[in-house]
Amino acid sequence: MATTSEHITSQPVRTIFEAIEARLPSRLELFSKLAKQYSDVTLHNMTVGQVLGGMRGLPCVLWEVSGTEKAGIRYHGKSLKELLEILPRWRGSEQISPEAMIWYLYTGTVPTRTELEVFAADLARRAEPPVEVEEFCDSLLPDIASATQLMMCLSVWGNHSKFSAALVQGAPRAELWRHALEDALDSHSCTSIISARIYANKYRDGRDRTTPLNPQGDIAENFAIRMGRAGDHDFTELIRMYWSLHMDHGANVSAHTMRLSSSAWTDPYLTLASGLISGTGILHAGAISQALRYNQAMAAALGPEPSAQAVEAYICRTLEKGLVVPGYGHALLRDVDPRLEPITRFINSRPVPASASGEQGHMLRLIGRNSTIVPEILRRRVPRMKSTAPNVDSLSGCLMYAHGLEIDFILLVMGCSRGMGFMTQYVWDRALGLAIERPLSITMDQIMAKM
Repeated sequence: MATTSEHITSQPVRTIFEAIEARLPSRLELFSKLAKQYSDVTLHNMTVGQVLGGMRGLPCVLWEVSGTEKAGIRYHGKSLKELLEILPRWRGSEQISPEAMIWYLYTGTVPTRTELEVFAADLARRAEPPVEVEEFCDSLLPDIASATQLMMCLSVWGNHSKFSAALVQGAPRAELWRHALEDALDSHSCTSIISARIYANKYRDGRDRTTPLNPQGDIAENFAIRMGRAGDHDFTELIRMYWSLHMDHGANVSAHTMRLSSSAWTDPYLTLASGLISGTGILHAGAISQALRYNQAMAAALGPEPSAQAVEAYICRTLEKGLVVPGYGHALLRDVDPRLEPITRFINSRPVPASASGEQGHMLRLIGRNSTIVPEILRRRVPRMKSTAPNVDSLSGCLMYAHGLEIDFILLVMGCSRGMGFMTQYVWDRALGLAIERPLSITMDQIMAKM
């Protein structure tokens, strides 16, 4: 397993523990400076509208790995476009390595070729869940929703948390991040493996759930193996792309849920379960499935090549019913979601999968056309809408569906990615010694009394 970068480096090879440890003193120094010198400085004047509007746009959640801007997320100060240029890829892959993205989120540095290979090998070594979790997974009825099965498995997994064991043993607070990192590294590898096991049990009568993994493979390749997709290059590339793109997007619902629960020192596995629960809502990751179903219905109603007028009439009928058109607009972004560009490039660079039905191919082409038609329709018909640009929901579920994933399972693919990303934040929360979240609640009557 090698990256496309073949440069020779004389730098010492760092483990992920050493790379985080090297960054930690400067971050602790900055944290201490902010706490001691600027604690009483006003950062933002909060409005009534922000309280009523779900704290939207309120800069109040300290995030180490990224910062959200209206034009998109910046990871340790770099845009997604920049990361797509500088992060390494595995040989034969056009997508940045998910392991490289994980390393970057932890350390703020680009791994050398050797560091990436050592890191990936460590993750591959960890890629077998506890037997208790596997047996529990196999005991679940296949008609239980995939997301619910993973939540249940993660809850059982908490019994094996190294972080929780360290708390019981009285580990020094300054060392807790190391124990959290052990759990996090295990989860990076194993959450996808147990997700693939859920898929095998639910859709493939258990086939391939114990197929040997490739110890030289990356996490996406081993996920594909256990999904029964060994050797399926396009599917593996799709997973690499999605996991890299969706790891972190600031304090959205699932990430903030995990931050809130983990601020009480909940173990990493129960923390991941809490994020998955919040992700099922249609205003968050559940919107991916909602957009897919909406696009299926549109493709079925309008046929393979509808006119712009037919699309507008369909959109207007949706709006007249008081419904939202899924896949457009964003809580914070005001421009086209930067993650859409690599997804679109992926679609345009390869044919629709041979396994896809005609309906799936028609739907992908329809969504591509709608990305230019629908925003203008929404601008005219819904002038109060702050952003009509397409978001990743408009293509994410549809592309995975075209590559053979069942609608019920799509959330788990996204959940694996978001879990990988948040665990980097979890470790840094423990390293910085961040406090438990405890905002002050306020009633409308109390607000009115202040007016």
